[in-house]
Amino acid sequence: MVCDKIWLALYTKPYKEYKVRNLLSGRGIEVYLPEITVQQCSGQKRKPFFPHYLFARLDPFSGMITDVRWTPGLRYIVRSGNRPVPVPDEVVEHIQRRLSKMEVLRPEDRFREGDVVRIDRGPFEGVEAIFDRRLSAEGRVRVLLQLVNRLVATELDAGDLITLN
Repeated sequence: MVCDKIWLALYTKPYKEYKVRNLLSGRGIEVYLPEITVQQCSGQKRKPFFPHYLFARLDPFSGMITDVRWTPGLRYIVRSGNRPVPVPDEVVEHIQRRLSKMEVLRPEDRFREGDVVRIDRGPFEGVEAIFDRRLSAEGRVRVLLQLVNRLVATELDAGDLITLN
């Protein structure tokens, strides 16, 4: 019986998308890691568009799923019950087309005034804040922190924020 290859969504451990991609590619498995270019203070950097996720194309009946499942850095293959969920070719192609047309993303462009954000790095790590405004082209932003029963403005790098709403 001849089976066509299908795309499967893979979920990785934090920051292991590139490791999993490289290991699977080294085994001859077709892999697609959707990426975007993000402007940072230190220049432009490629980052995963869907943190923790990438796609692998393989024959689901070839036994390769077992090899993929045990890839270091991989948490799991996305499943419904005991069956891997196939991702239609059209979906992967659509993602590829859309990302190829995207311009460089500046971190501060992700936020709008009033957005609730969490600070991901630095002395206020884990603290929730309200996004106020963009301050500079270099990615500095102003957020409002709730400290001692009042809102206090502070400046941060937009790359240190995660949106919550």
